[in-house]
Amino acid sequence: MIHGLSEYEKYRVLRPVIGEHQLDNTYKMPIIRNTFDKYFDWEKVELISFRSLSPKRDNSAVVAHMFRYDTELDRLWNHPLKYIPLFQTCAAVATPDFSLYPVMNINDIRHNVYRSRWLGCTWQNYGCQIIPTIGWVLPDTYDLCFSAVEEGCPVVVSTLGCVEHQDTFIDGFVEMKRRIKPSLIIVYGDVLPGITGGVLRIPYSESFARKSGAKQLRMPEVPRITVIKEAM
Repeated sequence: MIHGLSEYEKYRVLRPVIGEHQLDNTYKMPIIRNTFDKYFDWEKVELISFRSLSPKRDNSAVVAHMFRYDTELDRLWNHPLKYIPLFQTCAAVATPDFSLYPVMNINDIRHNVYRSRWLGCTWQNYGCQIIPTIGWVLPDTYDLCFSAVEEGCPVVVSTLGCVEHQDTFIDGFVEMKRRIKPSLIIVYGDVLPGITGGVLRIPYSESFARKSGAKQLRMPEVPRITVIKEAM
């Protein structure tokens, strides 16, 4: 146990950021940069769990998500460089969705947000295209949960488990849009009333098993990216 260190000093001493990085001014978290250009073809991507990735398959149109149990995500934190060769073959990789709950201590929330940003920044420094996964709890966590993401960055959010707390989710969603101004929002799960903007919806049922057979992805009959306008 190291005594006398601030939380920020503990992060820097025990887990320094690998490679070049910038820190946000408030929480000193490594910032995830927006590395996507306007020509990135979101219509052709397939969102699957990082646990379903295989080096034997073509991952060039895959966005790997990390909506998994914390026990699985902890392995990424404990071995942050292990999956990089596989992630480098993907079109993009979302950052880990470490748990955020209202009952958690604010320091635990900060730790889980920090771990997600730290891993994303580290993987970016090894040439991976990174999409920050954004979660939030109550309004007093917004500053923390929406920090260290470059403005205009595409983001991933999940609506799983939010049906009974839609007002809380939408309040945070609106604030996330105001602060980050994401170029695209990938919605993992159902698109709830109140979700607006450029949205790419990925149904839960489509995001775990990979399609078998040909390397060419089967394109949907209608565009997956829709622009949902604000209600007047």
